[in-house]
Amino acid sequence: MIQDREYIARRQRLKARLADLGADQFVATSSESIYYLCGASYEALERPFFLIIPRVGPERLVVPFLEKDHLKKARALRTEGVHTYWEFPAPPGKCWRSVLLEHGQLEKGFIYESSCPVSIAELFAGLGGRHMELIEELRMVKSPAEIEMIRRASYFADMGVQELFAYSYYGSTVAEGFARTNKVTQSIIRNTPNWDALSTKVLMATFPAPISALPHSVPAADAELLEGPHVTLVLTRVNGYAAESERTYFTAPPSKQDREFFKLMVEARNFGLQMLRPGVACADIDGAVNRFLATQGIHTPEQRLHRIGHGFGLGNHEGPWLSEGSPHVLEAGMVVSIEPGIYVPGVGGYRHSDTILITENGYELLTQAPGIEEPLVLRNKSLKHRVFRHFVTSALGMKA
Repeated sequence: MIQDREYIARRQRLKARLADLGADQFVATSSESIYYLCGASYEALERPFFLIIPRVGPERLVVPFLEKDHLKKARALRTEGVHTYWEFPAPPGKCWRSVLLEHGQLEKGFIYESSCPVSIAELFAGLGGRHMELIEELRMVKSPAEIEMIRRASYFADMGVQELFAYSYYGSTVAEGFARTNKVTQSIIRNTPNWDALSTKVLMATFPAPISALPHSVPAADAELLEGPHVTLVLTRVNGYAAESERTYFTAPPSKQDREFFKLMVEARNFGLQMLRPGVACADIDGAVNRFLATQGIHTPEQRLHRIGHGFGLGNHEGPWLSEGSPHVLEAGMVVSIEPGIYVPGVGGYRHSDTILITENGYELLTQAPGIEEPLVLRNKSLKHRVFRHFVTSALGMKA
């Protein structure tokens, strides 16, 4: 659990950056940034929220009236610093603009988030504000408490992979694995102190071949796991902190081509892992793996599709970006993925992904699901699975 002193330290680091930049205030508008700075989770919907961090003086929140009591949970913030507007929309004097202008005390040159919605950004620009990604910079290196939170999320991500494995067999459906999301969520609720529903999420499914060649597609619930490479996708966020665990596996004996691509993917993964240590440029890791795969005939955009990795923290995708063109350099305390993919249209995808901590001397795997070095083939279909398949397919109106 993150302690009050850590939220205070985060805000102090932000204030030091404001002093460096000659700015008097920073305005956070994204739910992740507000959560990072004061530990308050909420569902914004259409109503905007604002956290104003002044270089000198107490912090202030501007929130919808109906969230006033809820936002008192903001950590190490004075309750009298919470100001409310009536609704969205609301007439002048009661709307968010009026309350923000009254209590924000925004001075020309203040900084606001680059992700700010256009309707708000237009107001801020008109007041002389400038947008920068200050919070993204602060978030990249994790504290010991944050690392433990990500370690917990990694444990449940691995649990999700095991659940998908347990309900995978030749002819099983995407729905059967997806239905196991409930078990992982229930385990998180039972085993997470001070569990927060608003900052917890589990997304897990198997992408069956050949859909596994399209990693950002959405497999149909009745898609079956037959021949070819299947890829698990398990993303967890537990009390705000995220992790990812993915494995390529089979429900029929892999072909010679499958084995060759699987082996090459594992080699690329190990190549990337060997480069993980403080001081290494993220662009160099992606570039080196791309060049290695190109020497093996994997060089077209359709075969690669994406960078080798990205960072984790409050989001499943955040800096540092392990991609050619990235300005980031690895530091101890960063948490990243290594996930070089090989994709063959019409056949499937080959990709493992792990959540990895950068240490003083190298790295530590926070996710450790099985099925890394050799192709894992799941072929047994127990009576339990047959009954479960019948239940799921009947509930969805699918053929059993």
